[in-house]
Amino acid sequence: MVSLKAVQDRAATKRGHLRDMGLPILLAAVVLLVSATLLLGANIAALRGSVERIDHSQQVLNQIADLEAGILGEEMVVRGYALTGDGSFLWMQKSGERRRNSARKALIRLMATEPQRAEPFQQVIRNIAQHEQIFGKLSGIGPDRAQIVARAIVNPDVRSNMRRTRDGLAALRSDELRDLAGHQRAITNQLSRAFLLAMGIIITAFLLSGIGVWAVQLKPPQTH
Repeated sequence: MVSLKAVQDRAATKRGHLRDMGLPILLAAVVLLVSATLLLGANIAALRGSVERIDHSQQVLNQIADLEAGILGEEMVVRGYALTGDGSFLWMQKSGERRRNSARKALIRLMATEPQRAEPFQQVIRNIAQHEQIFGKLSGIGPDRAQIVARAIVNPDVRSNMRRTRDGLAALRSDELRDLAGHQRAITNQLSRAFLLAMGIIITAFLLSGIGVWAVQLKPPQTH
């Protein structure tokens, strides 16, 4: 039969082992907390990149919308001038031209970071330049020449250019919207993974720290 003293000695020995493990456990908890901090820092950097890509796509979409509105506006201005002879339409055309040029330059700068779309984008820019050349000449015909302008606008070549210009911008917008949706999904997934992983590490670290503190506070075995 095991004596009471032997049982107490074994219990004291176990407490001694646990107490000796207290500091390593606390150290492990600190390492985990530091790891969680580093992980959060890395995820914040990744999130910053995703946010920048989302901002880029939104800027591209804004410039495409400005170009689409400007091109449609130029067509309406030329028709209005031909029908009314009102010189204010020419002022509107010049103002619209400045806005279109600004949007086009901004879009060229933004699309420089998307080399995978360089070829279709360059075709869109060529179509826009041709469109502006066509309608610039039409506005120079002068007022009260609606029939000439009307015949030019229904010309198959002119209409083909109008369609290519609009379709090209629409395709760019569709591609950018797809990229934007992908960036938004990526940032959502990054946030979810970072949150779950960080919470898991932090909870584990706190549990280990609690165990470590408890172990350190155990009384050392009594020596006789």
